[in-house]
Amino acid sequence: MHETHLLEKIFKFLEDKEVESRKKIKKVYFCISEFGSISKEHFLEHFRKESCGTKWQNIDIEIKKVPVGSELEITKIDFE
Repeated sequence: MHETHLLEKIFKFLEDKEVESRKKIKKVYFCISEFGSISKEHFLEHFRKESCGTKWQNIDIEIKKVPVGSELEITKIDFE
């Protein structure tokens, strides 16, 4: 499944950012292009499903739709 592969990469990226900063991530900000193939609802549904039982399960997520840009992009990470 494409979403599973994508989320595995996202979780790995987040893990690397925590190790690098030595702080726990509390919120991740995403931008999703209106012209991409991923909808905000679809992405959030899969994120919640794939993160269930992991350290990412209760992380805060903010998703902004943008008219033009990358299909999916992490734009900011807040740490505790």
